[in-house]
Amino acid sequence: MFLTIFTPIYNRERYVNRLFDTIEKQEYKDFEWIIINDGSTDKTEEKIKNKIKSKEFSVPITFITTANEGKQRAINKAVSIAKSKYFFILDSDDTLFPTTTKLINKWCEEIEQLPNYKKYAGVSGLRITQQGNYLSGIGVRKKKYIDASNLERYKYNLEGDMAEVYKTSILKCFPFKVFKNENFVSEETVWNKIASKGYIIRWHLSPIYIGEYLSDGLTKNAVKRDIKNYQGLIFQTKESIRLKPFKKRILAIGYFVNISRKKGYSFDKINKYINISRINLFICYNIWRVFDTVKSFV
Repeated sequence: MFLTIFTPIYNRERYVNRLFDTIEKQEYKDFEWIIINDGSTDKTEEKIKNKIKSKEFSVPITFITTANEGKQRAINKAVSIAKSKYFFILDSDDTLFPTTTKLINKWCEEIEQLPNYKKYAGVSGLRITQQGNYLSGIGVRKKKYIDASNLERYKYNLEGDMAEVYKTSILKCFPFKVFKNENFVSEETVWNKIASKGYIIRWHLSPIYIGEYLSDGLTKNAVKRDIKNYQGLIFQTKESIRLKPFKKRILAIGYFVNISRKKGYSFDKINKYINISRINLFICYNIWRVFDTVKSFV
Protein backbone atom coordinates (compact mmCIF):
# COMPACT_ATOMS: atom_id res chain seq x y z
CA MET A 1 0.00 0.00 0.00
CA PHE A 2 1.23 3.47 -0.87
CA LEU A 3 -0.06 5.75 1.91
CA THR A 4 -1.51 5.79 5.41
CA ILE A 5 -3.65 8.77 6.33
CA PHE A 6 -3.86 8.99 10.11
CA THR A 7 -6.44 11.02 12.04
CA PRO A 8 -6.26 11.39 15.82
CA ILE A 9 -9.60 12.65 17.11
CA TYR A 10 -10.84 13.96 20.46
CA ASN A 11 -14.32 15.44 21.02
CA ARG A 12 -14.84 16.40 17.40
CA GLU A 13 -18.24 14.84 16.67
CA ARG A 14 -19.25 17.89 14.63
CA TYR A 15 -16.43 17.23 12.14
CA VAL A 16 -16.94 13.49 11.57
CA ASN A 17 -19.09 13.81 8.44
CA ARG A 18 -16.70 16.33 6.90
CA LEU A 19 -13.74 14.03 7.57
CA PHE A 20 -15.38 11.09 5.84
CA ASP A 21 -16.33 13.32 2.92
CA THR A 22 -12.76 14.53 2.41
CA ILE A 23 -11.45 10.95 2.46
CA GLU A 24 -14.10 9.66 0.04
CA LYS A 25 -13.46 12.50 -2.42
CA GLN A 26 -9.80 11.61 -2.90
CA GLU A 27 -9.15 10.89 -6.57
CA TYR A 28 -6.24 8.54 -5.81
CA LYS A 29 -7.34 5.60 -3.67
CA ASP A 30 -4.22 3.56 -2.86
CA PHE A 31 -4.23 4.41 0.84
CA GLU A 32 -5.59 3.28 4.17
CA TRP A 33 -7.19 5.47 6.82
CA ILE A 34 -6.42 4.93 10.50
CA ILE A 35 -8.57 6.81 13.01
CA ILE A 36 -7.72 6.78 16.71
CA ASN A 37 -10.36 8.15 19.06
CA ASP A 38 -8.33 9.53 21.95
CA GLY A 39 -10.84 9.02 24.74
CA SER A 40 -13.56 11.37 23.47
CA THR A 41 -16.35 12.16 25.93
CA ASP A 42 -18.87 13.35 23.34
CA LYS A 43 -20.51 11.26 20.58
CA THR A 44 -17.40 11.06 18.39
CA GLU A 45 -17.02 7.28 18.76
CA GLU A 46 -20.70 6.59 18.10
CA LYS A 47 -20.78 8.80 15.00
CA ILE A 48 -17.66 7.21 13.51
CA LYS A 49 -18.93 3.66 14.10
CA ASN A 50 -22.29 4.52 12.55
CA LYS A 51 -20.57 6.13 9.60
CA ILE A 52 -18.40 3.06 8.97
CA LYS A 53 -21.47 0.77 9.18
CA SER A 54 -23.54 2.96 6.87
CA LYS A 55 -21.83 2.00 3.61
CA GLU A 56 -18.85 0.32 2.00
CA PHE A 57 -16.02 2.81 1.65
CA SER A 58 -13.52 2.91 -1.17
CA VAL A 59 -10.50 2.64 1.15
CA PRO A 60 -9.81 0.38 4.16
CA ILE A 61 -10.57 2.06 7.50
CA THR A 62 -9.11 1.05 10.86
CA PHE A 63 -10.86 2.59 13.87
CA ILE A 64 -9.44 2.32 17.39
CA THR A 65 -10.60 3.86 20.67
CA THR A 66 -8.10 4.42 23.47
CA ALA A 67 -7.98 6.23 26.80
CA ASN A 68 -7.17 9.93 26.55
CA GLU A 69 -3.37 9.65 26.25
CA GLY A 70 -2.50 12.43 23.82
CA LYS A 71 -1.63 12.86 20.18
CA GLN A 72 1.96 11.62 20.48
CA ARG A 73 0.88 8.22 21.82
CA ALA A 74 -1.79 8.01 19.13
CA ILE A 75 0.81 8.70 16.42
CA ASN A 76 3.11 6.02 17.86
CA LYS A 77 0.24 3.52 17.82
CA ALA A 78 -0.80 4.38 14.27
CA VAL A 79 2.76 4.17 12.95
CA SER A 80 3.20 0.77 14.59
CA ILE A 81 0.20 -0.70 12.72
CA ALA A 82 0.54 1.23 9.45
CA LYS A 83 0.83 -1.03 6.37
CA SER A 84 1.98 1.61 3.92
CA LYS A 85 5.16 3.08 2.49
CA TYR A 86 4.33 6.67 3.52
CA PHE A 87 2.51 8.23 6.48
CA PHE A 88 0.44 11.43 6.51
CA ILE A 89 -1.35 13.07 9.46
CA LEU A 90 -4.78 14.63 8.85
CA ASP A 91 -6.04 16.38 11.97
CA SER A 92 -9.70 15.88 12.79
CA ASP A 93 -10.74 19.50 12.20
CA ASP A 94 -9.01 19.83 8.81
CA THR A 95 -9.68 18.76 5.21
CA LEU A 96 -7.86 17.89 1.99
CA PHE A 97 -8.24 18.80 -1.64
CA PRO A 98 -9.64 15.98 -3.83
CA THR A 99 -6.23 15.90 -5.57
CA THR A 100 -4.16 15.69 -2.37
CA THR A 101 -3.31 11.98 -2.41
CA LYS A 102 -2.73 12.09 -6.17
CA LEU A 103 -0.18 14.88 -5.71
CA ILE A 104 1.47 13.08 -2.80
CA ASN A 105 1.82 9.96 -4.94
CA LYS A 106 3.32 11.99 -7.79
CA TRP A 107 5.80 13.75 -5.52
CA CYS A 108 6.88 10.52 -3.81
CA GLU A 109 7.38 8.76 -7.14
CA GLU A 110 9.59 11.66 -8.24
CA ILE A 111 11.95 11.38 -5.28
CA GLU A 112 11.99 7.58 -5.61
CA GLN A 113 13.70 8.05 -9.00
CA LEU A 114 16.56 10.06 -7.48
CA PRO A 115 19.96 8.44 -6.86
CA ASN A 116 20.00 9.92 -3.33
CA TYR A 117 16.45 8.76 -2.48
CA LYS A 118 17.65 7.27 0.81
CA LYS A 119 18.44 10.79 2.04
CA TYR A 120 14.79 11.80 1.77
CA ALA A 121 12.51 11.41 4.79
CA GLY A 122 9.55 12.32 2.61
CA VAL A 123 7.74 15.19 0.91
CA SER A 124 5.53 18.07 1.97
CA GLY A 125 2.99 20.56 0.66
CA LEU A 126 1.59 23.80 2.05
CA ARG A 127 -1.33 24.31 4.40
CA ILE A 128 -3.90 27.03 3.79
CA THR A 129 -7.02 28.26 5.58
CA GLN A 130 -10.54 28.14 4.17
CA GLN A 131 -9.98 31.78 3.16
CA GLY A 132 -6.84 30.88 1.21
CA ASN A 133 -4.30 32.30 3.67
CA TYR A 134 -1.06 30.37 4.10
CA LEU A 135 -0.28 28.81 7.50
CA SER A 136 3.45 28.87 6.76
CA GLY A 137 6.06 30.65 4.72
CA ILE A 138 5.72 29.95 1.01
CA GLY A 139 9.37 29.45 0.14
CA VAL A 140 11.51 31.17 -2.44
CA ARG A 141 9.78 32.79 -5.41
CA LYS A 142 9.80 31.02 -8.77
CA LYS A 143 10.66 27.63 -7.25
CA LYS A 144 8.32 24.63 -7.35
CA TYR A 145 10.02 22.91 -4.43
CA ILE A 146 12.94 23.17 -2.03
CA ASP A 147 15.06 20.29 -0.73
CA ALA A 148 16.03 20.93 2.90
CA SER A 149 15.90 19.36 6.33
CA ASN A 150 13.33 20.37 8.92
CA LEU A 151 16.12 22.24 10.74
CA GLU A 152 16.92 24.27 7.62
CA ARG A 153 13.41 25.55 6.90
CA TYR A 154 14.08 28.99 8.36
CA LYS A 155 16.63 29.63 5.60
CA TYR A 156 14.01 29.28 2.86
CA ASN A 157 10.91 31.03 4.25
CA LEU A 158 9.29 27.70 5.08
CA GLU A 159 8.49 28.19 8.75
CA GLY A 160 5.02 27.46 10.10
CA ASP A 161 2.67 24.52 9.75
CA MET A 162 3.31 22.33 6.72
CA ALA A 163 1.65 19.15 5.43
CA GLU A 164 4.46 16.61 5.77
CA VAL A 165 4.42 13.06 4.44
CA TYR A 166 7.10 10.84 6.00
CA LYS A 167 8.38 7.41 5.08
CA THR A 168 6.69 5.01 7.47
CA SER A 169 9.92 3.04 7.89
CA ILE A 170 11.67 6.15 9.22
CA LEU A 171 8.87 7.03 11.65
CA LYS A 172 9.03 3.51 13.05
CA CYS A 173 12.65 4.26 14.00
CA PHE A 174 11.83 7.60 15.65
CA PRO A 175 8.83 7.21 17.98
CA PHE A 176 7.57 10.14 20.02
CA LYS A 177 8.85 10.38 23.57
CA VAL A 178 6.08 10.10 26.15
CA PHE A 179 5.96 11.26 29.76
CA LYS A 180 3.92 9.89 32.64
CA ASN A 181 0.72 11.84 33.36
CA GLU A 182 1.30 14.09 30.32
CA ASN A 183 -0.39 13.94 26.93
CA PHE A 184 1.52 16.36 24.72
CA VAL A 185 4.99 16.77 23.29
CA SER A 186 5.71 18.89 20.22
CA GLU A 187 5.89 17.08 16.88
CA GLU A 188 9.01 19.07 16.06
CA THR A 189 10.96 16.95 18.56
CA VAL A 190 10.67 14.01 16.16
CA TRP A 191 10.90 15.98 12.91
CA ASN A 192 14.08 17.72 14.14
CA LYS A 193 15.63 14.47 15.36
CA ILE A 194 15.06 12.95 11.92
CA ALA A 195 16.65 16.06 10.35
CA SER A 196 19.65 15.80 12.68
CA LYS A 197 20.38 12.36 11.21
CA GLY A 198 20.83 13.91 7.76
CA TYR A 199 17.38 13.32 6.28
CA ILE A 200 15.80 15.97 4.07
CA ILE A 201 12.27 16.74 2.87
CA ARG A 202 11.21 17.90 -0.57
CA TRP A 203 9.04 20.92 0.35
CA HIS A 204 6.60 21.55 -2.49
CA LEU A 205 5.24 25.09 -2.66
CA SER A 206 1.70 23.99 -3.55
CA PRO A 207 -1.21 23.76 -1.08
CA ILE A 208 -2.59 20.28 -0.36
CA TYR A 209 -4.15 20.76 3.08
CA ILE A 210 -6.88 23.06 4.46
CA GLY A 211 -6.71 23.83 8.16
CA GLU A 212 -7.74 26.29 10.83
CA TYR A 213 -6.68 27.07 14.39
CA LEU A 214 -9.80 26.37 16.46
CA SER A 215 -10.52 28.20 19.71
CA ASP A 216 -10.38 24.88 21.60
CA GLY A 217 -7.43 23.45 19.69
CA LEU A 218 -3.93 22.63 20.94
CA THR A 219 -2.23 25.49 19.08
CA LYS A 220 -4.60 28.18 20.36
CA ASN A 221 -4.12 26.98 23.94
CA ALA A 222 -0.34 26.58 23.82
CA VAL A 223 0.44 28.24 27.17
CA LYS A 224 -2.09 26.18 29.15
CA ARG A 225 -1.00 23.08 27.25
CA ASP A 226 2.70 23.59 28.01
CA ILE A 227 2.12 24.39 31.68
CA LYS A 228 0.23 21.11 31.97
CA ASN A 229 2.83 19.13 29.97
CA TYR A 230 5.96 20.56 31.53
CA GLN A 231 8.22 17.51 31.23
CA GLY A 232 7.49 17.43 27.51
CA LEU A 233 8.39 21.12 27.28
CA ILE A 234 11.67 20.51 29.13
CA PHE A 235 12.51 17.80 26.61
CA GLN A 236 11.54 20.02 23.66
CA THR A 237 13.64 22.92 25.02
CA LYS A 238 16.70 20.72 25.55
CA GLU A 239 16.35 19.38 22.01
CA SER A 240 16.06 22.95 20.69
CA ILE A 241 19.23 23.94 22.54
CA ARG A 242 21.00 20.88 21.12
CA LEU A 243 19.84 21.15 17.51
CA LYS A 244 18.63 24.62 16.57
CA PRO A 245 20.65 27.65 15.36
CA PHE A 246 21.61 30.35 17.87
CA LYS A 247 18.64 32.71 17.39
CA LYS A 248 16.17 29.84 17.64
CA ARG A 249 17.85 28.59 20.81
CA ILE A 250 17.45 32.00 22.46
CA LEU A 251 13.73 32.12 21.68
CA ALA A 252 13.21 28.52 22.84
CA ILE A 253 14.92 29.27 26.16
CA GLY A 254 12.97 32.51 26.55
CA TYR A 255 9.65 30.76 25.97
CA PHE A 256 10.61 28.03 28.44
CA VAL A 257 11.37 30.68 31.08
CA ASN A 258 7.98 32.29 30.37
CA ILE A 259 6.12 29.03 30.98
CA SER A 260 8.25 28.22 34.03
CA ARG A 261 7.59 31.64 35.57
CA LYS A 262 3.86 31.13 35.02
CA LYS A 263 4.24 27.94 37.07
CA GLY A 264 5.81 30.06 39.83
CA TYR A 265 9.35 28.73 39.41
CA SER A 266 12.43 30.78 40.32
CA PHE A 267 15.36 31.31 37.96
CA ASP A 268 17.42 28.99 40.18
CA LYS A 269 14.88 26.20 39.75
CA ILE A 270 14.65 26.80 35.98
CA ASN A 271 18.45 26.57 35.80
CA LYS A 272 18.31 23.07 37.28
CA TYR A 273 16.00 21.88 34.49
CA ILE A 274 17.97 23.07 31.44
CA ASN A 275 21.40 23.99 32.88
CA ILE A 276 21.45 27.59 31.66
CA SER A 277 22.88 30.27 33.98
CA ARG A 278 20.51 32.72 35.69
CA ILE A 279 21.89 35.70 33.77
CA ASN A 280 21.49 33.93 30.42
CA LEU A 281 17.98 32.82 31.35
CA PHE A 282 17.13 36.43 32.18
CA ILE A 283 18.60 37.72 28.90
CA CYS A 284 16.83 35.09 26.78
CA TYR A 285 13.56 35.72 28.59
CA ASN A 286 13.65 39.46 27.89
CA ILE A 287 14.64 38.93 24.24
CA TRP A 288 11.71 36.54 23.89
CA ARG A 289 9.34 39.07 25.51
CA VAL A 290 10.36 41.75 23.01
CA PHE A 291 9.99 39.28 20.13
CA ASP A 292 6.57 38.14 21.37
CA THR A 293 5.36 41.73 21.77
CA VAL A 294 6.50 42.70 18.28
CA LYS A 295 4.95 39.54 16.80
CA SER A 296 1.58 40.37 18.36
CA PHE A 297 1.48 43.65 16.44
CA VAL A 298 2.42 42.16 13.06
